Amino acid sequence: LHHGVMLVGPSGSGKSAAWHVLFEALEKVDMRQGAGAGEYHQLDPKALSKSALYGNLDPTTREWTDGVFTSLLRRIVDNQRDDKAGRHWIVLDGDVDPEW
Repeated sequence: LHHGVMLVGPSGSGKSAAWHVLFEALEKVDMRQGAGAGEYHQLDPKALSKSALYGNLDPTTREWTDGVFTSLLRRIVDNQRDDKAGRHWIVLDGDVDPEW
C-alpha cells in the first residue's frame, strides 16, 4: 500500500466525481507510459457488518475467514506479485466512522 486519501464534504459536493476524474486522468497517463489499466473497487462500509467487511477468526477452529475488504486487498497483492501493472484503488464510499 502506498497512499491513503480521504475526501470529506457534504452530500452532493462532488467527492465521487473528483476521485473518478482523478482515476481516469491517472489511467490515461499510465497508458501513455505503457502501464496496464487500473481498477477500482467501491464499497459502502456501512452496508456490511464489521466481520463481513474485514473478516473474522473462528474462536473454536482458529480459522480465518476473509471479509470483502481483506479479500479485495489479498487479490490486489496477488496481482502485484504477478507483475500485473496498474493502479488499484479500494474506495470506501460512505460516512466517516471510527470503526473503519
